[in-house]
Amino acid sequence: MIRHLLISSAFMLATTVTFATSANAQDAGANGTVTDNCTFYRVVPGELIVNSGGTILQSANGGTPASVLIDCNNAATLTISKPKQNIIEAGTTKFLDTQLTATATSTNLPNLNVSSSNASIGNIPADTQEGKIIVNMEANNGSQKISAGKYSFTVTLTASP
Repeated sequence: MIRHLLISSAFMLATTVTFATSANAQDAGANGTVTDNCTFYRVVPGELIVNSGGTILQSANGGTPASVLIDCNNAATLTISKPKQNIIEAGTTKFLDTQLTATATSTNLPNLNVSSSNASIGNIPADTQEGKIIVNMEANNGSQKISAGKYSFTVTLTASP
């Protein structure tokens, strides 16, 4: 009998923006400061599939990567967190932090390739409009089969001046 393993998986992309603004007004005049900032928008969650061996959940090779657009008024540095496994249902595989990786690349930003496994950083050029960031994720259970069930993970992108 052939056994089929169906795993419904998704990962959400959480975003963090670093920016600050302030303005002051006085009777004789006004002054203000606007610092560098980036805005993330149009976040699209990804979908993970299990590999043919039943040991890896992945967005590449048949799954769907997450994506987000970014606008930055000045150059910024992009980092990506290690994925975090969200609610763990009874009977499902609990992944260790060392088994989870994520990467961020871009279809229209030059040389952007950031990985959670080596704490690399990427550069977002000044005056970026609609920079598309693609996020792939993998949960690798080594040689052990992944239990059937629903899985959810969160990856955080951070843009800072």
